[in-house]
Amino acid sequence: MQPNNLFELSRLQHTKSLYWLAVISAVGAVLLVPFWIFDPRDLGGVSAWEKPLKFFISSAIFSFTFSWLSSFITKGSRWVKLSGLLIAISLAVELVLIVAMAALGTTSHFNVSTPTAIVIWSLMATFISIVLFATLFLSITILLQKQQEYNLKLTLVLGSLNTAVGMGLAYLMTSATANQLANFQGIAGAHAVGVEDGGPGLPFFGWSTVAGDLRVGHFFGLHSIQVAAILLAISLLLPIAFRIPLIVVGNVTWLGFVGLVTWQSLRAEPFTSPSQPTLTGFGALLAVSAVSFTFLVIWQLRKENK
Repeated sequence: MQPNNLFELSRLQHTKSLYWLAVISAVGAVLLVPFWIFDPRDLGGVSAWEKPLKFFISSAIFSFTFSWLSSFITKGSRWVKLSGLLIAISLAVELVLIVAMAALGTTSHFNVSTPTAIVIWSLMATFISIVLFATLFLSITILLQKQQEYNLKLTLVLGSLNTAVGMGLAYLMTSATANQLANFQGIAGAHAVGVEDGGPGLPFFGWSTVAGDLRVGHFFGLHSIQVAAILLAISLLLPIAFRIPLIVVGNVTWLGFVGLVTWQSLRAEPFTSPSQPTLTGFGALLAVSAVSFTFLVIWQLRKENK
């Protein structure tokens, strides 16, 4: 397994629908920057164009990554291309709807204030669910690839499954809060836990700095496949006995991290101000990971010496 073959540019273009959506999303993100900077309108305390900009960037990264990932799937390639097309269409619909609502000066997510807003929010929920199930399908398809090198297959399976988990965490945001039910204003769902959306937050990301924010776990989980790819690249620089332990423990640790920051958010705790229980959880995760990694390396070395 050679690093140059794994990360060559042509692999990004493997599934054309995803590749072109990624290109369009990247261009769209650049075109949205002037609107983000100069349009004075705001929603929830930030520019009306901040959410579309972030979604275009995320869509570009996601589409490029899964086009790259699909290049390693040879068995059932027709179904893989169909899954890629479904993901591309679904994300394109999401982006169009998000931009349209921003242009109208209203929110796209959690908005059930009018019949039209309900239809748009329902469409978005439907299409993002299609993306989730298509991602899960690709994960299962990778498992069936007998001809791929084991380390590569392990990386792609763990990374894509973790990404699907991160994507699924978005559903935690879609339930109406107690305050919304008590004083209904046409919004059902929220990012923040413990306060209303729109308060003090990290620049650009917007994650609350005074309470929990469910976007944290969603963000880190969604980008698990990129973390998996980085771990694979690092493993190729290490002795053979260290490679599988790094891939397995690294990906499982990352999933544990996603779980911990989600738990932190559900307790209405800011990501930037971890409490003692949260720090203890991180410490325990690192300790278990270190022990597991050491054990697996020793086991691999013993296998090599037999």
